Amino acid sequence: MKKLLLLFPVFCLCGTFQSALIAQSMLVSDAISIRNDYGYELIGRLRDRILVFRDKYHDFEVQAYDNQMKLAWSRNLEDLDSRGIQVVAVMAGKNDFSIVHKIRRRGFAVLRIHKYDPGANLIDSMIIKDYGERMFNPPVLGYIQSDDRNCIVVLNTSDRSQIEATCFQLDKMQVLWDKTFQLKQEYDEFSPPAMVLSNKGDFFLVAEENNRNRRMEEHKINILQVQNGAERVTQVPLPNFLTVSAGCAYDNVNKQLVVAGLYSEKSKDRANGAFYIRMTSGATIPQVVHNEPFDDKFISILRQKEVGDDTKGIDESEVKQLVLRQDGGAVMVVERNHQLQRGASAGRGFWRDGMRLVIDYYYDDLFVLGFQPDGKPQWKTVLHKKQYSQDDEGTFSSFFLFLNSDKLRFLFNDEIKYENTCSEYVITPLGDFDRNSLLTTVNQNLRLRFRDALQLNAGECLIPSEFRNKLRLVLLKW
Repeated sequence: MKKLLLLFPVFCLCGTFQSALIAQSMLVSDAISIRNDYGYELIGRLRDRILVFRDKYHDFEVQAYDNQMKLAWSRNLEDLDSRGIQVVAVMAGKNDFSIVHKIRRRGFAVLRIHKYDPGANLIDSMIIKDYGERMFNPPVLGYIQSDDRNCIVVLNTSDRSQIEATCFQLDKMQVLWDKTFQLKQEYDEFSPPAMVLSNKGDFFLVAEENNRNRRMEEHKINILQVQNGAERVTQVPLPNFLTVSAGCAYDNVNKQLVVAGLYSEKSKDRANGAFYIRMTSGATIPQVVHNEPFDDKFISILRQKEVGDDTKGIDESEVKQLVLRQDGGAVMVVERNHQLQRGASAGRGFWRDGMRLVIDYYYDDLFVLGFQPDGKPQWKTVLHKKQYSQDDEGTFSSFFLFLNSDKLRFLFNDEIKYENTCSEYVITPLGDFDRNSLLTTVNQNLRLRFRDALQLNAGECLIPSEFRNKLRLVLLKW
Protein backbone atom coordinates (compact mmCIF):
# COMPACT_ATOMS: atom_id res chain seq x y z
CA MET A 1 0.00 0.00 0.00
CA LYS A 2 1.31 3.43 -0.89
CA LYS A 3 2.57 5.35 2.11
CA LEU A 4 0.86 8.69 2.78
CA LEU A 5 3.14 11.49 3.87
CA LEU A 6 1.94 14.25 6.19
CA LEU A 7 2.69 17.88 5.48
CA PHE A 8 3.35 20.06 8.52
CA PRO A 9 4.20 23.71 9.21
CA VAL A 10 7.83 24.68 8.69
CA PHE A 11 8.31 25.57 12.34
CA CYS A 12 7.02 22.21 13.62
CA LEU A 13 9.17 19.69 11.79
CA CYS A 14 8.92 16.80 14.20
CA GLY A 15 9.19 15.94 17.85
CA THR A 16 8.38 12.95 19.95
CA PHE A 17 8.30 11.48 23.39
CA GLN A 18 9.66 7.96 23.36
CA SER A 19 8.55 4.98 25.38
CA ALA A 20 10.74 3.40 27.99
CA LEU A 21 12.18 1.04 25.37
CA ILE A 22 13.77 3.92 23.45
CA ALA A 23 16.51 6.20 24.74
CA GLN A 24 14.98 9.35 26.17
CA SER A 25 16.27 12.05 28.46
CA MET A 26 14.56 14.78 30.44
CA LEU A 27 16.18 17.97 31.70
CA VAL A 28 14.40 20.18 34.22
CA SER A 29 15.32 23.77 34.97
CA ASP A 30 15.53 25.23 38.46
CA ALA A 31 12.26 26.59 39.84
CA ILE A 32 11.48 30.29 39.61
CA SER A 33 8.65 32.05 41.41
CA ILE A 34 5.83 33.33 39.19
CA ARG A 35 3.49 34.27 42.02
CA ASN A 36 3.54 37.94 41.02
CA ASP A 37 3.93 37.47 37.26
CA TYR A 38 1.19 38.43 34.84
CA GLY A 39 2.26 35.74 32.37
CA TYR A 40 5.09 34.20 30.39
CA GLU A 41 5.78 32.98 26.86
CA LEU A 42 8.11 30.30 25.51
CA ILE A 43 10.11 31.99 22.74
CA GLY A 44 12.09 28.91 21.69
CA ARG A 45 15.68 28.19 20.75
CA LEU A 46 17.82 30.95 19.24
CA ARG A 47 21.45 30.02 18.59
CA ASP A 48 22.53 27.95 21.60
CA ARG A 49 20.01 29.30 24.12
CA ILE A 50 16.38 28.63 24.97
CA LEU A 51 14.57 31.93 25.64
CA VAL A 52 11.56 32.66 27.82
CA PHE A 53 9.70 35.97 28.03
CA ARG A 54 8.20 37.03 31.38
CA ASP A 55 5.62 39.75 31.94
CA LYS A 56 6.16 40.81 35.57
CA TYR A 57 3.56 43.62 35.71
CA HIS A 58 6.08 46.39 36.36
CA ASP A 59 8.77 45.22 33.94
CA PHE A 60 9.49 42.70 31.20
CA GLU A 61 12.30 40.18 31.32
CA VAL A 62 13.90 37.63 28.98
CA GLN A 63 15.65 34.61 30.49
CA ALA A 64 18.06 32.34 28.63
CA TYR A 65 18.81 28.70 29.43
CA ASP A 66 21.72 26.62 28.18
CA ASN A 67 21.57 23.06 26.83
CA GLN A 68 21.57 21.68 30.39
CA MET A 69 18.60 23.91 31.29
CA LYS A 70 20.73 26.05 33.59
CA LEU A 71 19.94 29.75 33.69
CA ALA A 72 22.63 31.44 31.55
CA TRP A 73 21.46 35.05 31.82
CA SER A 74 18.43 37.28 32.28
CA ARG A 75 17.81 40.75 30.93
CA ASN A 76 15.18 43.42 31.56
CA LEU A 77 13.71 44.99 28.42
CA GLU A 78 14.10 48.59 29.49
CA ASP A 79 12.88 49.90 26.13
CA LEU A 80 9.38 48.59 26.99
CA ASP A 81 7.54 50.96 29.32
CA SER A 82 5.19 48.86 31.43
CA ARG A 83 2.63 51.70 31.83
CA GLY A 84 -0.48 51.02 29.75
CA ILE A 85 1.11 48.22 27.72
CA GLN A 86 -0.58 45.00 26.64
CA VAL A 87 1.64 42.35 25.06
CA VAL A 88 -0.21 40.91 22.07
CA ALA A 89 2.33 38.41 20.72
CA VAL A 90 5.88 37.18 21.30
CA MET A 91 7.26 35.50 18.18
CA ALA A 92 10.58 33.87 17.35
CA GLY A 93 12.19 34.21 13.94
CA LYS A 94 15.25 32.41 12.59
CA ASN A 95 17.76 34.74 14.22
CA ASP A 96 15.65 37.13 16.28
CA PHE A 97 12.38 37.50 18.16
CA SER A 98 9.70 40.19 18.15
CA ILE A 99 7.24 41.57 20.70
CA VAL A 100 4.02 43.07 19.36
CA HIS A 101 2.29 45.23 21.95
CA LYS A 102 -0.48 47.78 22.36
CA ILE A 103 0.21 51.09 24.11
CA ARG A 104 -2.79 52.94 25.54
CA ARG A 105 -2.54 56.51 26.79
CA ARG A 106 -5.56 58.68 27.72
CA GLY A 107 -7.91 56.79 25.43
CA PHE A 108 -5.48 56.66 22.47
CA ALA A 109 -4.19 53.24 21.34
CA VAL A 110 -1.14 52.43 19.22
CA LEU A 111 0.14 49.04 18.04
CA ARG A 112 3.96 48.74 18.05
CA ILE A 113 6.57 46.08 17.37
CA HIS A 114 10.06 45.73 18.89
CA LYS A 115 12.58 43.30 17.36
CA TYR A 116 15.46 41.82 19.38
CA ASP A 117 18.56 39.77 18.64
CA PRO A 118 19.22 36.44 20.45
CA GLY A 119 20.85 38.40 23.27
CA ALA A 120 17.64 40.41 23.86
CA ASN A 121 19.19 43.61 22.47
CA LEU A 122 16.79 45.92 20.61
CA ILE A 123 17.62 46.03 16.89
CA ASP A 124 14.49 47.61 15.36
CA SER A 125 11.06 49.03 16.24
CA MET A 126 8.14 50.75 14.53
CA ILE A 127 4.44 51.59 14.79
CA ILE A 128 2.24 49.02 13.04
CA LYS A 129 -1.09 50.82 13.45
CA ASP A 130 -2.50 53.91 15.17
CA TYR A 131 -6.04 53.15 16.37
CA GLY A 132 -6.60 56.76 17.40
CA GLU A 133 -8.86 57.83 20.25
CA ARG A 134 -11.15 55.03 21.44
CA MET A 135 -12.15 56.00 24.92
CA PHE A 136 -15.32 53.89 25.14
CA ASN A 137 -14.41 51.06 22.75
CA PRO A 138 -10.72 50.22 23.22
CA PRO A 139 -9.20 47.64 20.85
CA VAL A 140 -9.46 43.99 21.90
CA LEU A 141 -6.52 42.40 20.12
CA GLY A 142 -5.58 38.89 19.09
CA TYR A 143 -3.47 37.51 16.27
CA ILE A 144 -2.86 34.65 13.85
CA GLN A 145 0.47 33.73 12.30
CA SER A 146 1.63 32.06 9.10
CA ASP A 147 3.29 28.64 9.14
CA ASP A 148 6.76 30.09 8.52
CA ARG A 149 6.18 32.63 11.35
CA ASN A 150 7.09 35.54 9.07
CA CYS A 151 3.62 37.05 8.59
CA ILE A 152 1.17 38.04 11.29
CA VAL A 153 -2.36 39.46 11.25
CA VAL A 154 -3.39 41.44 14.32
CA LEU A 155 -7.16 41.37 14.83
CA ASN A 156 -9.34 43.87 16.69
CA THR A 157 -12.61 42.20 17.73
CA SER A 158 -14.01 44.88 20.05
CA ASP A 159 -17.02 45.27 17.72
CA ARG A 160 -18.70 41.93 17.09
CA SER A 161 -20.24 43.11 13.85
CA GLN A 162 -16.85 43.70 12.25
CA ILE A 163 -13.17 42.76 12.45
CA GLU A 164 -10.22 45.09 11.95
CA ALA A 165 -7.23 43.22 10.52
CA THR A 166 -3.66 44.42 9.96
CA CYS A 167 -1.16 42.17 8.15
CA PHE A 168 2.52 42.68 8.95
CA GLN A 169 5.65 41.06 7.47
CA LEU A 170 8.29 40.56 10.15
CA ASP A 171 11.51 40.15 8.15
CA LYS A 172 10.91 43.31 6.10
CA MET A 173 9.20 45.16 8.97
CA GLN A 174 6.39 46.43 6.77
CA VAL A 175 2.59 46.52 6.78
CA LEU A 176 1.23 44.50 3.84
CA TRP A 177 -2.41 45.57 4.20
CA ASP A 178 -4.92 46.98 6.68
CA LYS A 179 -8.64 46.29 6.31
CA THR A 180 -11.97 46.23 8.16
CA PHE A 181 -14.34 43.35 7.43
CA GLN A 182 -18.07 43.66 8.04
CA LEU A 183 -19.72 40.45 9.26
CA LYS A 184 -23.23 39.54 8.12
CA GLN A 185 -23.98 37.89 11.43
CA GLU A 186 -22.59 38.94 14.78
CA TYR A 187 -20.48 36.21 16.30
CA ASP A 188 -20.04 35.27 19.92
CA GLU A 189 -17.18 33.71 21.86
CA PHE A 190 -18.59 30.23 21.24
CA SER A 191 -18.72 30.49 17.44
CA PRO A 192 -16.07 32.93 16.17
CA PRO A 193 -15.05 32.91 12.49
CA ALA A 194 -12.15 30.61 11.59
CA MET A 195 -9.12 32.41 10.13
CA VAL A 196 -5.84 31.36 8.57
CA LEU A 197 -2.84 33.13 6.96
CA SER A 198 -0.52 31.99 4.18
CA ASN A 199 3.24 32.50 4.16
CA LYS A 200 2.79 35.27 1.57
CA GLY A 201 0.25 37.18 3.65
CA ASP A 202 -2.92 35.90 1.95
CA PHE A 203 -5.73 35.91 4.50
CA PHE A 204 -8.80 33.67 4.69
CA LEU A 205 -11.81 34.16 6.97
CA VAL A 206 -14.43 31.40 7.13
CA ALA A 207 -17.78 32.44 8.63
CA GLU A 208 -21.09 30.64 8.96
CA GLU A 209 -24.39 32.12 7.78
CA ASN A 210 -27.86 30.86 8.79
CA ASN A 211 -26.30 28.08 10.83
CA ARG A 212 -29.47 27.34 12.78
CA ASN A 213 -32.26 24.82 12.54
CA ARG A 214 -35.04 27.09 11.29
CA ARG A 215 -32.93 28.34 8.37
CA MET A 216 -31.04 25.19 7.49
CA GLU A 217 -32.05 25.40 3.83
CA GLU A 218 -30.24 28.75 3.59
CA HIS A 219 -27.15 27.58 5.51
CA LYS A 220 -23.85 28.41 3.84
CA ILE A 221 -20.22 29.18 4.55
CA ASN A 222 -18.76 32.49 3.39
CA ILE A 223 -15.03 32.37 2.60
CA LEU A 224 -13.37 35.79 2.49
CA GLN A 225 -10.02 35.89 0.69
CA VAL A 226 -7.57 38.79 0.83
CA GLN A 227 -4.78 38.49 -1.75
CA ASN A 228 -2.40 41.33 -2.56
CA GLY A 229 -4.83 43.63 -0.78
CA ALA A 230 -7.81 42.64 -2.96
CA GLU A 231 -10.91 41.06 -1.39
CA ARG A 232 -13.07 38.25 -2.76
CA VAL A 233 -15.96 36.39 -1.10
CA THR A 234 -16.91 32.83 -2.05
CA GLN A 235 -20.20 31.36 -0.87
CA VAL A 236 -20.45 27.60 -0.32
CA PRO A 237 -24.09 26.45 0.12
CA LEU A 238 -24.56 23.70 2.75
CA PRO A 239 -28.37 23.33 2.83
CA ASN A 240 -28.54 19.77 4.18
CA PHE A 241 -26.91 20.14 7.58
CA LEU A 242 -25.72 22.46 10.36
CA THR A 243 -22.10 22.99 11.31
CA VAL A 244 -21.26 21.84 14.84
CA SER A 245 -17.54 22.72 14.83
CA ALA A 246 -15.01 23.45 12.08
CA GLY A 247 -11.42 24.46 11.47
CA CYS A 248 -9.36 25.63 8.52
CA ALA A 249 -5.76 25.42 7.36
CA TYR A 250 -3.78 26.75 4.40
CA ASP A 251 -1.60 24.41 2.35
CA ASN A 252 1.39 26.53 1.29
CA VAL A 253 2.75 23.73 -0.94
CA ASN A 254 -0.40 23.00 -2.94
CA LYS A 255 -1.68 26.59 -2.53
CA GLN A 256 -5.14 25.69 -1.31
CA LEU A 257 -7.47 26.31 1.60
CA VAL A 258 -8.84 23.33 3.51
CA VAL A 259 -11.95 23.56 5.70
CA ALA A 260 -13.10 20.51 7.65
CA GLY A 261 -15.48 19.98 10.51
CA LEU A 262 -18.43 18.21 12.09
CA TYR A 263 -22.04 18.54 11.00
CA SER A 264 -25.47 17.75 12.41
CA GLU A 265 -28.63 16.75 10.58
CA LYS A 266 -31.03 18.25 13.14
CA SER A 267 -29.46 19.94 16.15
CA LYS A 268 -25.99 21.33 16.82
CA ASP A 269 -25.97 19.44 20.13
CA ARG A 270 -24.81 16.26 18.40
CA ALA A 271 -22.50 15.67 15.43
CA ASN A 272 -23.74 13.11 12.91
CA GLY A 273 -20.84 13.20 10.44
CA ALA A 274 -17.86 15.07 8.99
CA PHE A 275 -17.49 17.42 6.02
CA TYR A 276 -14.50 18.52 3.94
CA ILE A 277 -14.02 21.54 1.65
CA ARG A 278 -10.95 22.19 -0.49
CA MET A 279 -10.48 25.35 -2.57
CA THR A 280 -7.50 26.53 -4.61
CA SER A 281 -6.22 29.94 -3.61
CA GLY A 282 -7.78 32.64 -5.79
CA ALA A 283 -10.56 30.37 -7.09
CA THR A 284 -14.19 31.47 -7.15
CA ILE A 285 -15.65 28.06 -6.28
CA PRO A 286 -14.29 25.16 -4.20
CA GLN A 287 -12.90 22.10 -5.98
CA VAL A 288 -14.20 19.66 -3.36
CA VAL A 289 -17.28 19.76 -1.11
CA HIS A 290 -18.04 16.44 0.56
CA ASN A 291 -19.85 15.23 3.66
CA GLU A 292 -20.29 11.74 5.03
CA PRO A 293 -22.16 10.43 8.11
CA PHE A 294 -20.55 8.50 10.95
CA ASP A 295 -21.37 4.81 11.02
CA ASP A 296 -22.86 3.20 14.12
CA LYS A 297 -19.75 1.08 14.74
CA PHE A 298 -17.53 4.14 15.02
CA ILE A 299 -19.96 5.91 17.36
CA SER A 300 -20.25 2.77 19.50
CA ILE A 301 -16.46 2.52 19.83
CA LEU A 302 -16.21 6.18 20.77
CA ARG A 303 -19.02 6.08 23.32
CA GLN A 304 -18.09 2.56 24.48
CA LYS A 305 -21.68 1.34 24.27
CA GLU A 306 -24.28 0.34 21.71
CA VAL A 307 -25.94 3.16 19.79
CA GLY A 308 -29.73 3.40 19.97
CA ASP A 309 -31.93 5.17 17.45
CA ASP A 310 -32.63 7.99 19.89
CA THR A 311 -29.01 8.59 20.87
CA LYS A 312 -27.19 8.67 17.55
CA GLY A 313 -24.49 11.27 17.15
CA ILE A 314 -21.55 12.55 19.16
CA ASP A 315 -22.04 15.34 21.65
CA GLU A 316 -19.64 17.92 23.15
CA SER A 317 -17.16 17.70 20.25
CA GLU A 318 -14.78 20.41 19.08
CA VAL A 319 -12.35 20.48 16.14
CA LYS A 320 -8.95 21.24 17.65
CA GLN A 321 -6.53 21.00 14.76
CA LEU A 322 -6.15 20.25 11.04
CA VAL A 323 -2.95 18.64 9.79
CA LEU A 324 -2.32 18.78 6.04
CA ARG A 325 -1.11 15.91 3.88
CA GLN A 326 1.12 16.22 0.82
CA ASP A 327 -1.48 14.57 -1.41
CA GLY A 328 -4.06 17.32 -0.74
CA GLY A 329 -5.87 15.48 2.02
CA ALA A 330 -5.92 16.32 5.72
CA VAL A 331 -6.16 14.87 9.21
CA MET A 332 -8.77 16.35 11.55
CA VAL A 333 -8.32 16.12 15.32
CA VAL A 334 -11.47 16.40 17.46
CA GLU A 335 -11.69 16.48 21.26
CA ARG A 336 -14.76 15.94 23.43
CA ASN A 337 -14.87 18.52 26.22
CA HIS A 338 -17.36 20.48 28.28
CA GLN A 339 -17.70 22.60 31.39
CA LEU A 340 -20.15 22.20 34.23
CA GLN A 341 -21.03 25.10 36.51
CA ARG A 342 -22.49 23.69 39.68
CA GLY A 343 -25.49 25.69 40.80
CA ALA A 344 -28.76 26.94 39.34
CA SER A 345 -28.85 29.72 36.78
CA ALA A 346 -30.69 31.88 39.30
CA GLY A 347 -27.53 32.01 41.38
CA ARG A 348 -28.23 29.32 43.96
CA GLY A 349 -25.43 26.79 44.11
CA PHE A 350 -22.20 25.73 45.68
CA TRP A 351 -20.15 28.82 46.50
CA ARG A 352 -16.47 28.67 47.28
CA ASP A 353 -15.26 31.15 49.91
CA GLY A 354 -18.52 33.00 49.38
CA MET A 355 -17.26 34.53 46.12
CA ARG A 356 -17.97 32.39 43.07
CA LEU A 357 -19.46 29.18 41.75
CA VAL A 358 -17.44 26.01 41.25
CA ILE A 359 -16.68 25.10 37.61
CA ASP A 360 -15.77 21.56 36.59
CA TYR A 361 -13.74 20.95 33.41
CA TYR A 362 -13.96 17.70 31.44
CA TYR A 363 -11.55 16.90 28.59
CA ASP A 364 -12.26 13.41 27.36
CA ASP A 365 -11.78 11.26 24.27
CA LEU A 366 -10.10 12.28 21.03
CA PHE A 367 -11.10 11.05 17.61
CA VAL A 368 -9.01 11.54 14.50
CA LEU A 369 -10.21 11.40 10.89
CA GLY A 370 -8.02 11.07 7.82
CA PHE A 371 -9.48 12.68 4.67
CA GLN A 372 -8.46 11.80 1.13
CA PRO A 373 -8.03 14.61 -1.42
CA ASP A 374 -11.59 14.01 -2.68
CA GLY A 375 -12.94 14.66 0.82
CA LYS A 376 -13.89 11.09 1.63
CA PRO A 377 -12.79 9.80 5.04
CA GLN A 378 -10.04 7.22 4.62
CA TRP A 379 -9.87 6.14 8.27
CA LYS A 380 -11.25 7.03 11.70
CA THR A 381 -9.47 6.41 15.00
CA VAL A 382 -10.67 6.80 18.59
CA LEU A 383 -8.17 7.71 21.33
CA HIS A 384 -9.68 7.25 24.78
CA LYS A 385 -8.72 9.50 27.69
CA LYS A 386 -10.52 11.08 30.63
CA GLN A 387 -9.37 14.28 32.30
CA TYR A 388 -11.22 16.10 35.05
CA SER A 389 -10.23 19.27 36.91
CA GLN A 390 -11.88 21.98 38.92
CA ASP A 391 -11.54 25.77 38.81
CA ASP A 392 -8.32 25.73 36.75
CA GLU A 393 -9.70 26.65 33.30
CA GLY A 394 -8.47 23.28 32.04
CA THR A 395 -4.86 24.48 32.21
CA PHE A 396 -3.35 21.01 32.63
CA SER A 397 -5.91 19.16 30.52
CA SER A 398 -6.23 18.49 26.77
CA PHE A 399 -3.16 17.46 24.75
CA PHE A 400 -0.18 18.56 22.69
CA LEU A 401 0.33 17.30 19.14
CA PHE A 402 3.85 16.47 17.91
CA LEU A 403 4.14 16.48 14.15
CA ASN A 404 6.36 14.08 12.25
CA SER A 405 6.71 13.07 8.61
CA ASP A 406 5.44 9.56 9.27
CA LYS A 407 3.44 9.75 12.53
CA LEU A 408 1.43 11.91 14.86
CA ARG A 409 2.03 11.92 18.62
CA PHE A 410 -0.55 13.10 21.15
CA LEU A 411 0.94 13.91 24.58
CA PHE A 412 -1.27 14.34 27.65
CA ASN A 413 -1.66 13.95 31.40
CA ASP A 414 -3.47 10.77 32.39
CA GLU A 415 -5.02 12.52 35.40
CA ILE A 416 -5.15 16.13 36.52
CA LYS A 417 -3.57 16.02 39.95
CA TYR A 418 -0.27 16.92 41.60
CA GLU A 419 1.31 13.51 41.03
CA ASN A 420 0.32 11.49 37.98
CA THR A 421 1.59 9.72 34.89
CA CYS A 422 1.83 11.07 31.36
CA SER A 423 1.09 9.12 28.19
CA GLU A 424 1.17 9.38 24.41
CA TYR A 425 -0.77 8.04 21.47
CA VAL A 426 1.27 7.43 18.31
CA ILE A 427 -0.73 7.32 15.04
CA THR A 428 0.57 6.19 11.66
CA PRO A 429 -0.57 7.75 8.34
CA LEU A 430 -3.07 4.89 7.96
CA GLY A 431 -4.74 5.42 11.33
CA ASP A 432 -3.09 2.61 13.32
CA PHE A 433 -2.03 3.65 16.82
CA ASP A 434 -0.19 2.63 19.98
CA ARG A 435 -0.48 3.99 23.49
CA ASN A 436 2.75 4.39 25.49
CA SER A 437 3.63 5.58 28.97
CA LEU A 438 5.93 8.59 28.86
CA LEU A 439 6.95 9.53 32.37
CA THR A 440 5.74 10.02 35.91
CA THR A 441 5.68 13.23 37.95
CA VAL A 442 5.62 11.45 41.32
CA ASN A 443 8.03 13.16 43.77
CA GLN A 444 9.28 15.53 41.05
CA ASN A 445 7.25 18.67 41.88
CA LEU A 446 5.99 18.87 38.29
CA ARG A 447 2.59 19.65 36.77
CA LEU A 448 2.99 19.70 33.00
CA ARG A 449 1.03 22.10 30.81
CA PHE A 450 1.07 20.00 27.65
CA ARG A 451 -1.35 22.24 25.78
CA ASP A 452 1.24 25.08 26.00
CA ALA A 453 4.27 23.00 25.00
CA LEU A 454 6.61 24.08 22.21
CA GLN A 455 8.35 21.82 19.71
CA LEU A 456 11.89 23.12 19.23
CA ASN A 457 13.28 20.86 16.51
CA ALA A 458 13.42 17.25 15.35
CA GLY A 459 14.50 15.92 18.72
CA GLU A 460 13.44 18.37 21.42
CA CYS A 461 10.27 19.57 23.07
CA LEU A 462 9.89 22.25 25.76
CA ILE A 463 7.05 21.90 28.26
CA PRO A 464 6.22 24.40 31.03
CA SER A 465 5.44 23.06 34.47
CA GLU A 466 3.62 25.00 37.19
CA PHE A 467 3.70 23.60 40.71
CA ARG A 468 2.69 25.75 43.68
CA ASN A 469 3.46 29.05 41.92
CA LYS A 470 6.85 27.78 40.76
CA LEU A 471 7.72 27.56 37.06
CA ARG A 472 10.05 24.88 35.74
CA LEU A 473 10.88 24.19 32.13
CA VAL A 474 11.08 20.57 31.05
CA LEU A 475 13.24 19.78 28.02
CA LEU A 476 12.59 16.36 26.54
CA LYS A 477 15.16 14.83 24.20
CA TRP A 478 15.68 11.53 22.45
